[in-house]
Amino acid sequence: MKKLKLTANWGLKIASLLFAALLWFLVTNINDPVDSVRFSNIPVTLRNTSSVTDDNKVYEVLDGTDTISTVTVYAPRSIVDSLNRDNIVAIADFDETVESDGEYNVAIQITTNKYSNQVQTISATNDTVRLNIEERASKTLAISATTTGTLTEGYIIGDVVTDQNQIRITGAKSVVESVASASVNVEVTGYTTNIGTNAEIHLYDAEGEEIPKDNIKLSSSAVGVSVTILGTKRVPVNYVIAGIPADGYMSTGVVEAEPETVLIAGRVSALNSIEEISVADASLDITGLKEDLTVTVDLSGYLPNNVSFGDEDFNGIATVVAHIEPTSEASFNVPYEQIALENIPEGYEAEIESTEDDRFTITLKGLKTTISSVKATDVSGIVDVASLIENASDTEDLSGVYDAQVTLSLPGGVTTNSDAQVKIVLRAIED
Repeated sequence: MKKLKLTANWGLKIASLLFAALLWFLVTNINDPVDSVRFSNIPVTLRNTSSVTDDNKVYEVLDGTDTISTVTVYAPRSIVDSLNRDNIVAIADFDETVESDGEYNVAIQITTNKYSNQVQTISATNDTVRLNIEERASKTLAISATTTGTLTEGYIIGDVVTDQNQIRITGAKSVVESVASASVNVEVTGYTTNIGTNAEIHLYDAEGEEIPKDNIKLSSSAVGVSVTILGTKRVPVNYVIAGIPADGYMSTGVVEAEPETVLIAGRVSALNSIEEISVADASLDITGLKEDLTVTVDLSGYLPNNVSFGDEDFNGIATVVAHIEPTSEASFNVPYEQIALENIPEGYEAEIESTEDDRFTITLKGLKTTISSVKATDVSGIVDVASLIENASDTEDLSGVYDAQVTLSLPGGVTTNSDAQVKIVLRAIED
């Protein structure tokens, strides 16, 4: 028997093997050629972030590099056709963070969770996550509250109160230090009753520009806010001037005041009962003065309970001027006929005893403009006859002459220190 030699014709055998492989490759690619597919906006999963945060630091992903805009997968067509966006896995491991000249980068590893051993290549528009890493810092801020919008006419904003007055923020040191204030805002347009709501907290820098909260942690994202809505009403202010000026001087009665009216605010039920604000301040005393009184008065102390000023620009201070002028005197001869006799006893008649001119003289005092307009006919008087005989017996004859004091009726704005005396003749009426 002839012995078979397996090691013979090595060259022919290798060539046959290569030809078979080539033939298989050609057949395979003809039936299932390599193709590509693109997927957009692939999120990058960040792993082991604690390697940064456990070191009292915080990180910020820069320029949206934790999202890959386009990933292209190259694989046989049968594989490509079976893949979708959810099969793309992109991971950035913070344990692999590389720092260079103050910049931090984490390489992105991209695979598929399906047919990964049959995928030829994967390419992406970005292959690193860029980071800003800083020390962590915290700050406590007071929360202020504001309102926007326009209330119904006749109403104003009262107190605006938050249910907590502070907030604590935590984040990158440079960002936290840039925050100057925290504020909430409530829209009030059209309201006529109190408002209770929750409002989002906003952060602002020193120039009043709002700071995004994406990379800042807040102890609360919103707070409760109560806004008091008050009705308003405009009322006059009555300034009560007290006292008497020095001898020879009088108050003109003219009081110049600024303001003469004030806008007050409160519950509508409370405002309905208020017609004026009366100010009887100790400083409005003209006793002994020979010139105008000029003072300032704080009106806030004269407001009723639960009522405030409705004009936020008014500080409650009023300026008051009470005018004082020297007095003038003039004498008048008043006819007896302008004196009325009252309460004449029954059975008697009475008359004023006649004199040479049947007049009495009286000196009146007042402001010059007032005195100049007074006439003798403006003065009248009354004698109460009954008061002259009140101590007399009912049985005696009351006839006689009595000295009587005249009760004078003077024009407004004038006074007198004079007494008007007349004699009254009382006689019994004969049957």
